[in-house]
Amino acid sequence: MLTFVNPLEQVAVVRLLEFLQNRTPWNRSLWGIGIILAMDELYEGCAALRHGHLSDASIKRMASSLQKRVGVHPAFTEPERQFLRQQVQQVPRAEGAAHYGIRELSERVSRDYLTRWAGALRAGNLKVEHFARSVGAHLLDAGFSSQYLHDFIKARLDAPDPITAAELCDELHTAMVAAPRKEFEVMLAFGTKPEFLNGIPTTWLRDAAVTGWLRENGFDTAGVRSPVAMILRVQARDVVGAAEMARNETDRYAARALIATGAPLNRLPHLWVKGASNSFPLKGHSRGVGVKELFREDRVFSSDANQSVDAAIELMAHLEESSPPAAVAGGWGAIEGLLADPSDRSSAADHLATLVTCSFPRAELTALSYRAEQTDPAVAAELQNAPTNRERCRILASMIIEQRLPPMRALTDQAAVARLTKLFANPHPELQTIREAIGDSFHRLYRQRNLILHGAKLDSVALAANLRTVARLAGAGMDRITHGHYVQNLKPLELVAKANLALTLAGRDSPLGCVELLEIT
Repeated sequence: MLTFVNPLEQVAVVRLLEFLQNRTPWNRSLWGIGIILAMDELYEGCAALRHGHLSDASIKRMASSLQKRVGVHPAFTEPERQFLRQQVQQVPRAEGAAHYGIRELSERVSRDYLTRWAGALRAGNLKVEHFARSVGAHLLDAGFSSQYLHDFIKARLDAPDPITAAELCDELHTAMVAAPRKEFEVMLAFGTKPEFLNGIPTTWLRDAAVTGWLRENGFDTAGVRSPVAMILRVQARDVVGAAEMARNETDRYAARALIATGAPLNRLPHLWVKGASNSFPLKGHSRGVGVKELFREDRVFSSDANQSVDAAIELMAHLEESSPPAAVAGGWGAIEGLLADPSDRSSAADHLATLVTCSFPRAELTALSYRAEQTDPAVAAELQNAPTNRERCRILASMIIEQRLPPMRALTDQAAVARLTKLFANPHPELQTIREAIGDSFHRLYRQRNLILHGAKLDSVALAANLRTVARLAGAGMDRITHGHYVQNLKPLELVAKANLALTLAGRDSPLGCVELLEIT
C-alpha cells in the first residue's frame, strides 16, 4: 500500500510502473538512459575519440547534454555539479585527469543514487516525469529486467504495510545491493545438429544429457526433442534478464551460422535459465518499432512503393528483430538514408527528432481521447461526433486547456493530462525539451553505429539501453515519414522543413496548433 503526503507521489510511482511495461506506446515510454550510464558513456566515448571512432563534436554533445541534466538533478550536490563542469570545460582526453574524474564521479553517485532520490523525496523535491524517468532508466541500465522490476514494485504497493515513495527508493537500493550481476547458465537446444568442421564440441550436451540437464534443474521435459544443446553463460541480475542476454547471444550465433554455412540454425523455441521455474521463449518481446501507416494506407503489398522510403523501411525492420549490432546498423542506415544532409550525417538524428516531437501531442491526445470517453457521457458524446481524428484531438485539447475535462480514473491518464496541460500552457519551450530528449536518443544511435562499424565495438556500455529507448521512437518517426510520402506527397526533408517551422511558430497564443504540427500550411 502506497502512502503519501504529496499526492504527486502516487502518480509518480504509477508512472514509473508504466515505464516498466513492455507494451507502453512510444509517447509514454522511456526515451533516454539514466544519468549514471550517461557518465559512463561519456567516459567510454573519450577513449573512442582517441582512436578516431568518435569525433570531438560527438563528445562535446554528450558532455553538454550530461552537464545540463546534472545541473537540475536532485541526486547531485552543488559541489558535484561544479566538479563535472570543471571536467568538461574542454573535451576530456583519454587517460587524462578529467577523463578519470568523470569515472570517479559516476562511481561515487552510483553507490547511493536511489537513496539520494529518497532524500530528495523526503525534502519535497518531486517532479513526476523527472523522478519516474530517472529512476526507471537507472534500474534498467543497472541490468534488471523490466518484468522483475515491475513485479518487485507492484508487490510493495500491494502489500498490506504502507510504504512511501522515499521508502520504496530505499528498498530498491537494497535490492540492487542484494542482487549484483552474476553468472547464469542458460541452455540453448537445437532441433537438429548444427554443422561443425571438427564435430560437435565436447562441452555441449548430447541426447539424454539434454533432458538430464532439464530434469536436474527442475524443468518439464515433455515435448523436448533435441539431439544437442549448448550452455551459455551470461551476466545478469535476475533470471528474466539472463534470458534476454542469452537471446542476444543466440541471435549472433544464428547470423554467423547463416553466412558461414548457408543454413539457418534449427533452434528450439525456448531457452532454459538455471534457477528459473519456467522456460522462456526464444523470441523476446517486440522492441516496439511500428510503422502502422503502411497498413492504414494499404501499402504492405504495394508494388509501386517509393524506392527510398521502401528501402528505409526494410532497413528499419532490423531495428525490430535483429541482433543488437545489426539492429543499430540497419536502424541508423534507414534514418541516414532518408534524412541526412549531404555534408552532415549526424543531422539525420535532429531531423528525425523534430518529426517525432511534432507527432507527440497528437499521439498523447489520440490515446487519451478514447479513455476520456469512459469518464463522462457528455465527453463521450462530444468526442464521438468528431468527423476526423484531428478534430477529435482538438476537442480534447480544448477541454484540457479550458479545464473542463472531468478527472481521469487511471493515474497514468492523470499524468498524461498533466503533461499536456504543461505543454499547452507554454508550447515552445516544452516542445524543445521533448525534442532535445528524443534527439539525444537518436544521436546515441549514431554513435553506437560508429562504434560498431568503425571501432568493431560490440559491447558498448550503452548499446542495450539505446536499443531499448530508440526503437519505438524510430518507428514513430518512420510512421510520420511514410504518412508524409503517401498522404501528403512530401519528401522526408520537405516534411522536416514543415516540422521545423511548426516548432518555431508554436506559442502560447495558439496552443491548439500543437494538435496539427505536421499539417501546418
